[in-house]
Amino acid sequence: MAVSNKKKSPTPVEVIDWLNDEGVLELDWDFPEEGDLFAAGLDSMAVMQLVVAVEDKYEVELGPEDLTKANLATPTTLAALIGRRIS
Repeated sequence: MAVSNKKKSPTPVEVIDWLNDEGVLELDWDFPEEGDLFAAGLDSMAVMQLVVAVEDKYEVELGPEDLTKANLATPTTLAALIGRRIS
């Protein structure tokens, strides 16, 4: 049986952990999956850091059409964006 090298879509909790690990944001361990990332400090500089980190970790390419407030608003919407780009 062949082994797939395909990355799996992250869960919102994995996104929260990953944002902390990458230093993009410092979120509390109990940050809600639907919590507002912009209110938590996601700004234009953090978005650029996030884009580079997502592209490196998940081997995907994010375009300008991906960088909308709706896609980046919460860990849930960010996980969904990454999932769409992986598949």
